[in-house]
Amino acid sequence: MKSKKVYTGNRDGIGPGERPGLTELIKHLVYLSEGALWNNGTFVVRPMRSSQSLSVHATGRAVDLSYRKTPTRGRRKGRQYAEHIMDFLVRHNEELGIEMILDYYPKPYGRGFKWTRGTWQKYTKMTIHGAPNGDWIHIELSPLLSDSKVKVREAFLKLFPQHSES
Repeated sequence: MKSKKVYTGNRDGIGPGERPGLTELIKHLVYLSEGALWNNGTFVVRPMRSSQSLSVHATGRAVDLSYRKTPTRGRRKGRQYAEHIMDFLVRHNEELGIEMILDYYPKPYGRGFKWTRGTWQKYTKMTIHGAPNGDWIHIELSPLLSDSKVKVREAFLKLFPQHSES
């Protein structure tokens, strides 16, 4: 799916909750990571950390996926799985509607991918709260895909046709 690359951010305002396309995206990413990634939070109405601006989590289009190994979640070497998933999301950001990815791990201040830029930016000053060494990634989905479980499922089926239902 080719889409016009506009970064939405929080412009669509407070949503009704976690949107259906985001729920579907999370399901597929947890599966693709073989359970190394797990949902560490989606919908919450709050400002961004250290800011007065509304968090994209409040729109229902953002998720934090952790790769932290706990007794009941995650896997050993979760960071490696997270890196593979981030690479996959960047490669297929248009098809999947991925507007932004924040990676809190790399020193000194983390990094961010924005689909309008088309590449990663390594931050040179404190930009995202939790960096460095954060054990999660933040993903923002476009409104079009966030509102459609079907569109997200179709995008994954195009990327992985061997998994389509016969």
